[in-house]
Amino acid sequence: MWGRRELVRWGVRGTGLAAALALGVASMSIALPQAAKAAEACTSDTVTLVVPYAPGGVVDLIARVVADDLRGSIGQNVIVENKPGAGSNIGTGAVARAAPDGRTLIMASAAHTINPSLYAKLPFDALTSFAPVGMVGIVPNLIVVPADFPANTMQDLIAYAKANPGKIAFGSAGAGSSPHLAVEMLKAKIGVDMLHVPYQGQPQAVQDLLANRVQMMALTMTLALPLVKEGRLKALAITGTSRADALPNVPTVAETVSPGFDVVNYLAVLAPAGTPDKTLACLSAALQAGLAKPETVARLKPMGVIMMPGSRADLAAFLKKDRDAWAEVIKQANIKVQ
Repeated sequence: MWGRRELVRWGVRGTGLAAALALGVASMSIALPQAAKAAEACTSDTVTLVVPYAPGGVVDLIARVVADDLRGSIGQNVIVENKPGAGSNIGTGAVARAAPDGRTLIMASAAHTINPSLYAKLPFDALTSFAPVGMVGIVPNLIVVPADFPANTMQDLIAYAKANPGKIAFGSAGAGSSPHLAVEMLKAKIGVDMLHVPYQGQPQAVQDLLANRVQMMALTMTLALPLVKEGRLKALAITGTSRADALPNVPTVAETVSPGFDVVNYLAVLAPAGTPDKTLACLSAALQAGLAKPETVARLKPMGVIMMPGSRADLAAFLKKDRDAWAEVIKQANIKVQ
């Protein structure tokens, strides 16, 4: 079970997230005019936004929206390149080694700050090998079960798990992924026994969930919302600290079975370390300008994205805090990746 120290840490993390949101709103008004003034300084060539996952997942879908906005803001072509493998480490390593000229960026997510605690050795440092460009937003997970599963609330699910130890299998996008760790954290806090079944990505895991070959998942809002609205999955709770506008009647895990519970994924754009400050400032301003457009908000909101604009310094502080928080979670749950 999780002690008082862990609950306090995650409570502070949630509070810090809210503060960052407030700071981001204030800084956004500054970023808008800067984008127009500095656009020509970003790069004179095509920009590649690397997604360290296969096409079709939440990071890929959001990256394509961001690429469209950057393309319009900097006046250069922006392409998305998928480099999946090794829990995102292949694509991340490729960007760390890329020339620091503003032409190669990465769409980082929670794995970026989780992996340093999962892998004994990485060919890059999650913080010092990269330069922050800007935060895109956060995406909570939904605790979902098949439509015919005998649980309609989180309380039902926990009661069933305690009455049937080891009989609930939960899927994830892979060992050490944010959805995997969300359930591991829940297991540790509640004291239930469930079997982890890792997949190569969330889309593959969802197929087995729909077929009832696994009985539960912490699924990103982006992929879960359509299936919940179609009645193919039941949403029992949200893993973030507040309810979602798209599902106002679905409570949080913290409201139902685990006070202080807060696990979300984030999306952020990073560049290789050593990228000139002028280039980073230009890209950051262009990114924030694009994310402020009503049409962009309209595309991202249905994906469950909570917009989180802010400065490069805000993002640097967030990444360090997130890395440290996950390190404690992984140590407490004794999770290892072979």
